Amino acid sequence: MKTVLSVLLCLVLVVVFSGNAMAAGNWRKGKKVYRKECMNCHKRGGEAKRLKLNRRTKNDWAKFCKTNDDKHAPVWSKLTEKQKKDLLKYLQKYAKDDKQILGCG
Repeated sequence: MKTVLSVLLCLVLVVVFSGNAMAAGNWRKGKKVYRKECMNCHKRGGEAKRLKLNRRTKNDWAKFCKTNDDKHAPVWSKLTEKQKKDLLKYLQKYAKDDKQILGCG
């Protein structure tokens, strides 16, 4: 009986935590969004200066993604909510307060 309860508890935990991880965004997909959408302007010689992802904290990136300023409105309006979450996950992966900063972009 204890074994059955332990297995069920483990399954419930796996389902709960995998659901939260999927809802939080996928940084690899966010990298694709970043390269496709953000790098149009934020590149050497582009309309906007290059982004240095490790210059902002995770909280700064979260605030930025919630702000819909005039400059970024055309890009934000065509992104799905999933793409926005993925992009945020990618930006936060290289934030200056992340535990393991491996590089940028």
